[in-house]
Amino acid sequence: MQARPRGDSLLARIQVVIWLLLAVMAGVAWWLFSGFVAMSIGIGGLVANLSFVWLKRDLVKLLAGPLTAAKARFFIRYYLRLALVVAVLFFLVKSDRVHIAGLLLGLSTVYLGILGTTLGAGKRFYFRVKEAL
Repeated sequence: MQARPRGDSLLARIQVVIWLLLAVMAGVAWWLFSGFVAMSIGIGGLVANLSFVWLKRDLVKLLAGPLTAAKARFFIRYYLRLALVVAVLFFLVKSDRVHIAGLLLGLSTVYLGILGTTLGAGKRFYFRVKEAL
């Protein structure tokens, strides 16, 4: 069995944190506001999290093979993903199917998950180094 690099465990932890954060945010919104706001947070988080997972998969493929051949394919897929996210968000907002603030809060789950996870990892690293000195 091959050991996973440390970066892989951080990415896996980020993915777990963003899905848990999405569930907590939607649950709290359901309790405090309404099902419509909770659904909007869930939809925004789903769009952001799926885009993040798709980006991670594409980056792993890009870095695993020869860069010159995969670079053009990566950028095509990147812009296709971006266009798809924009189209979905445009449809949702234009058709009034979501609460705008809830959608924006849901879209922020990836950012908040990355920020929280990396700050936690940095804090652990800092105190580990401080103890070693």
